[in-house]
Formats: sequence, structure tokens, C-alpha cells
Amino acid sequence: MKQARIMVFGLVIGLVLSAPGLTALQQAKTPPQAKAEAILGDWNLQIDAGGEYYYLSMTLLLQEKKLAGKVSESNGWFTDVPMTDISWDGTILKFKLMAPTPPDGAERSLETELKLAEGKWAGMMNIPDLGMTAAITGAKK
Repeated sequence: MKQARIMVFGLVIGLVLSAPGLTALQQAKTPPQAKAEAILGDWNLQIDAGGEYYYLSMTLLLQEKKLAGKVSESNGWFTDVPMTDISWDGTILKFKLMAPTPPDGAERSLETELKLAEGKWAGMMNIPDLGMTAAITGAKK
């Protein structure tokens, strides 16, 4: 008897979870993801490194059906540095750069993660060699 109730309960749960209304409800809660085309082009980024600000220009494009890009710093620290390890899941853009950085101009790895919301970027840049993380915001040029 107890085993029959467990089977019926399992069947009811299975039917509820597979109901079309629930699938629509789950989809409604999930924010729409942007296709790669939505992020292509030129972007202005601002880095807040503890009250010290740096301004970057980021260009994203498709090369051979793959996302590619380059980044430049407005004060001349670096220009057209290629982005590597680029990933885009429709909401979050991740990439790395090897670029000269303050305070000494030494080339370091810059690991960046940006989230796109309402056409604007917000995220963090990590410089592991310096043990530093800085906030980034940005908008399309």
C-alpha cells in the first residue's frame, strides 16, 4: 500500500513538472539572452581601480564565425591588444588580455568578466599578478 502511494505521488509530480504551463512559467523567469550580434561593435569601458579611473575602448567582431576582439587604453598604456579565451553565453562575456599595466608598465594578464544588462556592461577585471580586482562599467559608443 505504501509503495503504491509513493508510485502515485511520483507520477503526479512527473505530470506537474512536464505540464506546458510550468514550462512557460520557467521561461518567463529566465531573462532573454542576447545573440553575439548584440555585442558586436565598439564599446567604451571605465575601470574603477579604487578611485583611480582608466578608460578603455573595446571592439568586438566576428571572425570566421567566432567572437574576436581588441582593447585599447585611452592614455596610451596599450593599443589594440587582442582578446583571448573569449566566451559569451548570451549574458556574460569573459576574456583575457596580456597588456602593460600601471604602476610599472609591466605586461600582465587581465582577466575580465562582464554582464550585459539593458545594453550596458557591468563586471570585474582581475589582475592576478597584482592581487587586484577592479569594477568595470561600459556602454556602446
